[in-house]
Amino acid sequence: MRRVGRVSGGLVIVFLLACTSVLTAQRTTKDPQTLAKEGAAALNERRFDDALTAFTAAAAQLPNDGNVALGAGLAAFMLGRTGDAATWLVRALKLQPNLLQASIVLGELQHRSGRIDDAIATYEAALKLAPKANAAQLEDRLAAWRKEQQLVGRFSRSQGTHFTVLFEGPADEILARRIVDHLESAYLHVGESLRAYPTQTITVVLYTMQQFQDITRMPAWSGASYDGRIHVPVRGAMQQTEQLERVLTHEFVHAVVANIGGPAVPVWLNEGLATVMEPGGVAQSDAVLAAVNVRPHLQQLHGAFSSLSAAQARLAYAYSAHAVQRIIELRGAYAVVGLLRDLARGVDFNTAFGKNAQIRYEEFDAMIRRD
Repeated sequence: MRRVGRVSGGLVIVFLLACTSVLTAQRTTKDPQTLAKEGAAALNERRFDDALTAFTAAAAQLPNDGNVALGAGLAAFMLGRTGDAATWLVRALKLQPNLLQASIVLGELQHRSGRIDDAIATYEAALKLAPKANAAQLEDRLAAWRKEQQLVGRFSRSQGTHFTVLFEGPADEILARRIVDHLESAYLHVGESLRAYPTQTITVVLYTMQQFQDITRMPAWSGASYDGRIHVPVRGAMQQTEQLERVLTHEFVHAVVANIGGPAVPVWLNEGLATVMEPGGVAQSDAVLAAVNVRPHLQQLHGAFSSLSAAQARLAYAYSAHAVQRIIELRGAYAVVGLLRDLARGVDFNTAFGKNAQIRYEEFDAMIRRD
């Protein structure tokens, strides 16, 4: 029932740009080459707002430089501005079709928004120009998307106010309607608690367990996932009302986090908030922690949980929930939302944490490890 914080399906995004444009004249104001270098440095230092500002200014002077457009696209993506990111990345590829990073991120954005045909077309074009070292990864991702396209293309849909649920056939129609109702309820409950509501319609795809494993490639212990859309296996225990409500609320919170904080949010913060907000999540996490003596450092939980065993994952989720619950107890839910918003603006995590939790990150980590 968890999300793996995987930005690009195993393809690594490296924030390093080769800005090759040469200026022939000196300027009294910052020249575009200087702006592009500042943008690249800001990307590498995760100052995404500064990066976007610098690349946007550089692009005004170098409208035909694909690397500058790529830099703006990557910065916008990390700020969670998906529409702007897609526009910049399309521009980058028109100017320089062999920019693999642009293809990777654009394809992922298209896939997350449900535009599977466009995502496949983007990766197919990239594959023709990609170095051999990257071909296998692109082909693997394409194979998964083609399988998903073939499967989901024949699904029916149930529409709510804020959600669209895709399901395979008449046998799942009643369940799909229940899921819409559960999610609309979660939309109100979570939105009221966090004072934040996603603005776009969220798509939910229902699978058999085998379909879920084939399409999402999530660990066996995972009960659902979010990657821009919510993916849920619905057979067996998932049809039990309490379990279904917990899983749907959990995955919806990931959509809220993505909307507020963008893709730069540490996994422990994302999963912890989702677990705290799901019905019974805090009590279940407390029970898990009561049974063990291990307390990991939060820094160990910044990255994806996908490589963890089932037991390790259970502890990681429980401890993440404990950490988020302690922030809420200390400063209120708005502190968590404020932290997410600062991350979306490109503020350094330690700085953003200290500002919103009013305690240094290292001190907070040490404190909750003693709880």
